[in-house]
Order: sequence, then C-alpha cells, then structure tokens
Amino acid sequence: MTLTYVLMQNLKRNRLRTALTLVAFALPMGIFVLAISFVVAMVQLAQQSEKQLRLAVHHKTTLTNLLPAGMRRKIEALDPDRSRLRAVCGMRWFGGRVPDTQNTLTSLAADADTFPIVYSDVGMTEDEIELWNRERTAAVVGTGPADTYGWKVGDRVVLESTVPPYLTLEFKIVKVISNPERSNFFYFRLDYLNESREAVGASSARCNIFWTKCNSAEGMRSLQAQIDKTFANTPDETKSEDENAFAASFTQANGNLPGLMQAMAIVVVFIVTLVAGNTMMMSFRERTCELAIFKAIGFQRGRIFVIVLAESVMLSFVGSLCGVIPTSLGLLYFPLTLTRLGPLPRLEVSFSAVIASIVIAVAVGFASGLWPAFQSMRLKPADALRKIA
Repeated sequence: MTLTYVLMQNLKRNRLRTALTLVAFALPMGIFVLAISFVVAMVQLAQQSEKQLRLAVHHKTTLTNLLPAGMRRKIEALDPDRSRLRAVCGMRWFGGRVPDTQNTLTSLAADADTFPIVYSDVGMTEDEIELWNRERTAAVVGTGPADTYGWKVGDRVVLESTVPPYLTLEFKIVKVISNPERSNFFYFRLDYLNESREAVGASSARCNIFWTKCNSAEGMRSLQAQIDKTFANTPDETKSEDENAFAASFTQANGNLPGLMQAMAIVVVFIVTLVAGNTMMMSFRERTCELAIFKAIGFQRGRIFVIVLAESVMLSFVGSLCGVIPTSLGLLYFPLTLTRLGPLPRLEVSFSAVIASIVIAVAVGFASGLWPAFQSMRLKPADALRKIA
C-alpha cells in the first residue's frame, strides 16, 4: 500500500468536503496573487520613477492653484551652469475626453521645447521630435488610450476639455508611447493650448506644475530645497517633491491601496490557515479508527505521521494551484487596466506573487497538519478502538 494510494483514498472519502476545501483554498490564493501583484507593480513603478530624477514643483497649497509660466525661467536661473539641472518643462492640466464618452484621459499640455528632454523615457526619435516641434497640434499618446480608441500615428483626434473654458481641440498623433509607465498619458503642446485659450478670451501663461529633470540624485535633493526656499513667503509658494512621492500622493487619494492590499494578503493567509486547520482536525477525528487499525497491522509511527501530514500539504498545494493558475492565466492574457490610478498602467501577474502564494499555502498545510499528525503518531490502537466502540 503506497503513500499515494492512501492519500487518494482519503481525498475521495468525502468528495464534497474535499471539493469545498479546494475552493476555500483557491479563492483566497487567487486574491493573494492579485493583491501581491498590485504591490509589486507599485514598487516597480516607484523604482522606475526614482531613476528618472524628475522633480515636481507645484503650488504649496494645491495643484489647482496655478503658477505663473515665468517661474520656469526663475527655476532655471537657480542653476545657470546646469550642473544639477538639465531642463524644466511646464505643464497644464487639460482633462480631455473623447466626445460622447465619460472617460477623462490624463491629458496634459507641456512646453514643446523641453518635453522630449524632461520625458526622455517616452522614447521619441529625432524624426518624432522634429515632427513634434513642427506640428502645432502634435500629441504624444500612451498605448492605453491608443488601444482603447484605435488610435495610431498620423491620426487626427478630438478631445473635449473637462475644465473651463471647456475647449474642443483637434490633435495629430505623432508618437504612441511604448513605455508602460507612460501608457495612460496624453501629452500635447502647451503653446497650442495657450493660443486656444486666448482665442476665447481666457487667461493663459500659467501652469499646474513644473517638471524639473536633474542630473543626479544629490543635485535633485539640493535643488528641491533651494526651489522651495526661493519662493517661500511669496504668493506662489512651492512644494517640490520627487516623482515617486508625487505619484504616491495620487495613489493615496484613492486610499492607501498598497497598504490595503498587504492587509488583504494577511487576512487571506489567516483565512486559509483556519480552513486547513479545521479540515485536518475533522479528517483526523473521522479516521481515528482507520489510523488505529493501520498501527495495529504494523504501520510504523513515522509512516502514520507522514500520511496525515502529506494529506494536509497536498490539499493546500492543489487548492492553491486551483486559485493561482486561473488567476495567473487571466492576468497574463487579460491584464487589468488601471486608468484611474494615473501612472500605473495595468496590473500584470507577478511571478514572485505566484511563488509566494504556493509557498505560503504549502507552509499553511504543513502547519495545519502538524498537530493532527503528531496526535495520530501517539495514537494507541487499543484505546482508540475502545473509545470508538
């Protein structure tokens, strides 16, 4: 009688309970993979943002308080020899949406001359930069909106602004961004927006934010302090923060999602532990007679211990696979788009989350089966059969 045969017979003893136990493992483990994949994606996004050495300079009170466009020259004047500062790009929120839709795109008007420098990770070629500088209505679009609306390079598209004076502008797409960190964005030229605003009598020459590209992390930190000190006690006090911190403020506007996902993962592990422990204790009580007979016919204590423990581990392992595999395949072929989370483009399966979920499930199965296995090893055949009778 092999161990595999015994395990399969035990699992088939109560098919409904086995199936429900597998489902009870599968659902939490699937949620665990989603939660950890989200946290991993946020960490990777933060690491990529940190490498870009970009500094966000905006009004100290709120982003909706606009700063004068001339502040760009004042920031540039803080580092005349360009030892710390590479370029400054002013941006203004447009909040455009495709006509007859309700989905607002992350659309921003940017200084045409410095945008390709500050956002070098967009990956514009020399020809694309030349077209961007030449075409007044040029737009650089992420793969998110491009895939959603079927846009491609050379297409002319129309967006309606969701902020006053509610302009309707036409753009010509000159670049579709392949960088996943920029896939939700829509960039166009700030001078085009200013001209359109002036045409309807609206004020212009103001920006929501100035993105400052730095040469080093040390230079970025010193420039950050200098900028805020320069504009302190003025009507346009600034708050300068690195891109990682700036992006985190948007994510936290929807709640502390990374912390929530981590808490969810902990709850999932706790639930799985309770399920596994309850299942194994019920199985042990039902099989007391069987285990006693095994010992009576000569099964060694160690083998009895392995049989009970292996059943718990196998249940948890198979149950985790039932949750992890469908979730992983779903994220692999149908990645979730996260357009409301700004820079986070979409949620893809994390290999580390898959491995972690399986390891945790096996560990939970081992821990849950340890006490029943220890009890079965100490079981005395005569006492157990007498108690049952």
